[in-house]
Amino acid sequence: MNHKVLNELLKKGDEHSFTLIFEALYQPLVAYMMQYVDKAADAEDIAQNTFIKLWERKDHLDLNISVKSYMYSTAYNMFIDTYRKKKKQQTYLDQLKSETLVSLTEEPDELLEHKLKLVAKAVEALPERCRLIFIMHKKQGHSHKEIAHQLRISTKTVEAQLRIAYTRLREELKNRPDLYLMVVTAKSPIFK
Repeated sequence: MNHKVLNELLKKGDEHSFTLIFEALYQPLVAYMMQYVDKAADAEDIAQNTFIKLWERKDHLDLNISVKSYMYSTAYNMFIDTYRKKKKQQTYLDQLKSETLVSLTEEPDELLEHKLKLVAKAVEALPERCRLIFIMHKKQGHSHKEIAHQLRISTKTVEAQLRIAYTRLREELKNRPDLYLMVVTAKSPIFK
């Protein structure tokens, strides 16, 4: 579909016209975003959010530019915004990790002991098999493959159980990010 047809469809503003625009531009937009992101799901999310933005702004758009140009520039801007947010989150997590590790080495023994007990309690609350796999991985340092071999299960099962463990621990310790960081940090004293 050429840009004049797409612009005319957008002017109509009805759902059927929007569906035709979606069908014409969705896959090319996803392919375009794959140049910038690693995962197809991320490219699809950006493309879908771009269409949502188009629908929300359809009555206020300057139709002197083509719909296709608008969609591609909007998708690219969404990618940039997402990248900045992720970078900001990563900076925050790195800072929190650094502060937590420093505080672990400088804390009085009683406070550290209290934190270790809280983390141990959260780990103990995990389902038995999940807890076993988590401890084998974190405390004993076994790889996913080694755990799978020892327990006679697939590596996918090990990965799934570890995901469950981390999800439950994150939920259990949601009000204490310093404690959750102790759990996920490989150098944490709780697993010595």
